[in-house]
Amino acid sequence: MLLRRKLRIRGMAALAAISCTPLAIQPGLADGGEWLCLSETRGNGPEVARLPLKPDGIFSLSFIHSVSDTPVTDIYRVEDGKIEQIAEIFEAHGAGLPSIADDVGATGWRHENGRFIIEMTRPTGPIPLRIQAQFENTLHVAGTDLPLADLGYSALTLARCDEERPH
Repeated sequence: MLLRRKLRIRGMAALAAISCTPLAIQPGLADGGEWLCLSETRGNGPEVARLPLKPDGIFSLSFIHSVSDTPVTDIYRVEDGKIEQIAEIFEAHGAGLPSIADDVGATGWRHENGRFIIEMTRPTGPIPLRIQAQFENTLHVAGTDLPLADLGYSALTLARCDEERPH
C-alpha cells in the first residue's frame, strides 16, 4: 500500500509538471485542438491526466512485449474526432502482434532496420490499458513521454477527452 501511495505521489508530481507547462512553451499546440484524457478504468473512472495533441493528431503508446520481451510501439492518430491506429512497430513476433500482411485494417507491411512495421487504418475508440512497471508502458504525446506506471494505477483508459466515459 505504501509503495502504491509513493507511486501515486510521484505520478502526480509528473502530471503537475506537465499541466503547469504553459501551452506557449509547447510548440505546435493549437488553441481549441484535440486533447487526450487518461482515466482510471476501475471504479468511477476519475480523470487522471489531460494532455494536448499537436495539430497532426499523432500520439503513440510504447511497451515491452510480455512474451518476446522486445519493444513495441503503437502509433495512433485522432482524425475527424475518432482515434485510429495507423501503425505498429515491433522487433519480434509474439502473441497479439500482427503476423500476416492482410491483418485487420493493414495497408502496408515491411521489415526495416531490424523492425517489422505494419501500417494500418484501424478505428479503436477508447483504449483500455493494463499498466505494469516492468513493461514500461509509456504514452508519447506532443513532445511529452509519460511513463504510465508512475501514475500509480493498474488500469487506465485513454480516449479523446469528450469520450473517455462510456455513453
